[in-house]
This record gives sequence, C-alpha cells and structure tokens, in this order.
Amino acid sequence: MSNPISALKLVLVTGVSGAGHSTALKILEDYGFAAVDNLPLALVDPLIALEVETSGRSIAIGLDVRTTGFGADAIARLVKNLAKRLGDCFKMVFISAGHADLMRRYSATRRQHPLGCQMDLDAAVRADMERMTDVEALADIVIDSSGLAPTDLRRSLLEALHLDKVPPMPVHILSFSYRQGLPETADQIIDMRFAKNPHWDDGLRNLTGLDAKVAAFLEKDDAAREVLDQFKAMLSVMFARMKIDGRPYLTLAFGCTGGKHRSVWAAAHIAKWVEAEGYRVRLEHRELAK
Repeated sequence: MSNPISALKLVLVTGVSGAGHSTALKILEDYGFAAVDNLPLALVDPLIALEVETSGRSIAIGLDVRTTGFGADAIARLVKNLAKRLGDCFKMVFISAGHADLMRRYSATRRQHPLGCQMDLDAAVRADMERMTDVEALADIVIDSSGLAPTDLRRSLLEALHLDKVPPMPVHILSFSYRQGLPETADQIIDMRFAKNPHWDDGLRNLTGLDAKVAAFLEKDDAAREVLDQFKAMLSVMFARMKIDGRPYLTLAFGCTGGKHRSVWAAAHIAKWVEAEGYRVRLEHRELAK
C-alpha cells in the first residue's frame, strides 16, 4: 500500500493559545505523521533536516507562544527557508478562534493562559491574538475553530491539506481465555461461552479453533452463527461512523473459557469478514501464542 502522506512531508501547526493547535497535532498524528509539540525554535531546523530531509519521515510540529524563541520574525525566516527547501511538501497551518470562544474554553477548563501570569485572562487572550496576527499572515491554511467539534476540526484540517482520503482504520482482533483475565486494550468484548463447546468432544479437545474440524463443529451451532452475523451488522454501522469521525484504530476481543476453541474460531471468522470489508486487520490468539 502506498503511503497516503508521502507528498506532504512537513506541517507546521500554530495558532492562538486555546484555539486547538494541540488537537490539530493529534489529528495529524492519528493520520500517520510523527508529531512534536513545543520544541525550542532553534531545534526545529535540525529536526527537519534529520527526520524529513534525511530519513524521509512525515512530521507535524506544533509552535506557539510557549515555544522558546517564538516570534513573528523568527517564524517568517523559518517558513521562507522551509518553503524554498521543501516546496509543496511543506505547509503551515494556523488555528484561530474568536475572543469569546477562547475565553469560554479557558474558563471551562480552568487552565491558565500562557500569558496569564502577567495579566488577567481577557487581557492575555487579546494580547495573544494581537501578537499572532503577523504569524497568521504567514500560514498557507487558516482554520477558525470557533464552534467546531473535534470531528469538524479534523474534517476541515484534512480537507485543507488534501488528506481527506483517510487510510482504512486498522482493526486489532484478539482471542483470549476468561481464566487468564480480560484484555486491557479491548474496545469491544464478545463472550463466546454461550456457543457449544468443542472441549467436550474427544476428537476436538486437542485441536484449536483454527482447525477445520473445530470450525465445522461451531458452524453448525445456529446461535453462534446468528450472534456473529448480528455482530457484523453492528460493526457495519459502527465502521461507517468511525470512518467519518476519524477513529485511529479499533480492538475487538473474543473470549471463551480456555481461549482455545470458540474464541479463536470467532476471532478468525470476524477477521476474515473485516478484511473483506477493506480494513487492515491484525489477528492475535493470546492463549495459543503462549
């Protein structure tokens, strides 16, 4: 599979404090960029030379009023230099927001504005907005986050960077034994202990859910098949919404008593279906790997 971000190697993300530049960085990180925030300005150029120009990685760097050495003149020199070196492989994004929105966000989170130690919140927000005016003029892309939910900001950012063709969400599918405890990373856990148990069949006990005889046994269980069919229908609805929201990954876990037969068969069955739906799948059988 080709790398969807191969053309765009560097994104500088900045903006007024509280507008959402950290959220924008996380969005780019979920997309596949290596994200670095609040790096001293003097270290930005060496990082780009090493990671982008030498190693060919795609990175997103967050810069704001907290950044050591930050200033409109310094940013202007950096942007001019990067545009000359990287051309269309480089973009600068500025995240803005209205004064009322910024005030509301800081008041709601009770966080101190970076300039708050010198002045009250209203004055700090106004000073930051004024200070960032010249920086905003340097940006290739300006996004006003006022009233935007994170999903709306994500959509606006990726569309502006022509990254709206998001690669399929990777899905981790896991089988496990309840005796060994629940997997901590699972988003959805499906209990397969209701299905008929191959363990009580002498000819199947020493096999696993990956063996054809065990699969044939479980496929005759109408309840097991119906549950998995209904789960597929539920996943179809979930996947459609997760794609819109830009969910970075999903972990599905199937459990049974011993983690050897029913959970293994169900995990493999769903993995095959999910892959056929166009998603990248990593299948793991926790107890079989021991």
